[in-house]
Amino acid sequence: MTPEEERSGDLLDVALADEIELVSDLVVAASSSPRHFTPDEVDELLGIPGEAAGSPADASAPPAPGE
Repeated sequence: MTPEEERSGDLLDVALADEIELVSDLVVAASSSPRHFTPDEVDELLGIPGEAAGSPADASAPPAPGE
């Protein structure tokens, strides 16, 4: 088998490639910051939506004005 034939059979893991891209974005953002990110900031940088409604954190939060 030639090297070209071997390369054409390489496995592609799209999910892994996406994770690597997310981590690299996070590393770039962290390298430009003079402080550590909070977990919420990391979630925001990774594009993770906020906590789901009804989570324990929501139960301990004070009500918004007008509620």
